[in-house]
Amino acid sequence: MTRRSLEGQQDRFTGMQCVVQSDHAYIHDGLGFTAIIDTGSISAAYDIAFTTPSVASGKYIHWRPIGITSSAEYVQVVTYEGDSFSSGTTVTPINRNRNSTNTSTMQAFVKNATATPTGTQIDIFGVGSTGNPTSRSGGADGSLDEIVLKPNTNYVITLTPAGATSCTLKLFWYEEENGQ
Repeated sequence: MTRRSLEGQQDRFTGMQCVVQSDHAYIHDGLGFTAIIDTGSISAAYDIAFTTPSVASGKYIHWRPIGITSSAEYVQVVTYEGDSFSSGTTVTPINRNRNSTNTSTMQAFVKNATATPTGTQIDIFGVGSTGNPTSRSGGADGSLDEIVLKPNTNYVITLTPAGATSCTLKLFWYEEENGQ
């Protein structure tokens, strides 16, 4: 059994041992990425699509879905695997460690894509409500629902609102080398 020193792993003020969760460690290593999407006003299905890196890249996407708010209406959020998509507006993912020069290895990432989701549904949840306007809620965060995505595969996230609303999404993932 190897013993490790706690030197350098203690809080400077309290002297207590510090613990860093894996997401936080990946951000420090420059492997954590975010795509921020504002849908503007939507009243019909809205698709966000991306293609994961190829096997040759050696990178695996650890998807941490999905931070989202809805301004007015209930929105169903469904993630599909294996769909085709076209067009849309390119979204450039940002590295969560602003001191890192690493860029995301996603092959494509677009909002307001053209897609007809028919692939395998791998996630679903809802946000907001259709109740009394004074009692609506508006957010959800699925950071504990990690999914390791297949390489070189298309994914489509479909937002389906109950009525006119706008959504803001913060999508987070980390790219681990050979990290299935």
